[in-house]
Amino acid sequence: MAEFKTHVTTGLLCGYLAGIASVALDYKIENNTPLCILAGSFIGSFLPDLDHNDGKPFSFVFNIMAISGLSIAFAYFIRSGPPSKLGWVAIPPMVGLFIRYGLGTIFKKYTSHRGIFHSIPAMLIATLSIPLALSSFHLSPIDISGISLSVGIGFLSHLILDELNSAMNFEGILIVPKSSLGTALKFFSTSRPVTVTAYFILTALIYLNHQEATGFFQGLKIWLKG
Repeated sequence: MAEFKTHVTTGLLCGYLAGIASVALDYKIENNTPLCILAGSFIGSFLPDLDHNDGKPFSFVFNIMAISGLSIAFAYFIRSGPPSKLGWVAIPPMVGLFIRYGLGTIFKKYTSHRGIFHSIPAMLIATLSIPLALSSFHLSPIDISGISLSVGIGFLSHLILDELNSAMNFEGILIVPKSSLGTALKFFSTSRPVTVTAYFILTALIYLNHQEATGFFQGLKIWLKG
């Protein structure tokens, strides 16, 4: 498996090239979209390793989620007023701790490294989740699809690097494939319930993204036509 630094560097490079291409091909996108494309590819490049319980991606993402949850709870109390002085002090930190150590522990328990997160369906789920997350920002379809595709590109770069690292061994003269070969670019998990759940989520996302509100497929057609 490639190192975290290698994955994010490759993700940034892919995002940089995709951002340049979006400008060079003169797509009618917002000024900030190339930067969002760069960020999307960066984020996508480490998403597959969320199931690596002791890895940097897991700690990074869940720490960010915990801080975000704490901040949202605090902002809610500022706007609506806390239930009590104790609630003002105690509830926001409790929200953060629950996300980091409650949800984080559950996530660790029910995921395994090189499981469904290292797969083509997971890449598609990550890509098609972005339009729903961006739907409230009133972006054009082409901006939404560009940012969404960048996450998929970063995600795919991670999977390809893992496969290359499994297939090549430069420590000796002979190239000896590792036992992990084929575990990244796969379409199914070893667990049937996990596989069924992943494809159910993917099917739901495809249906939701066909709705006019997200505009992903509409934007994708524009990108493909050039």
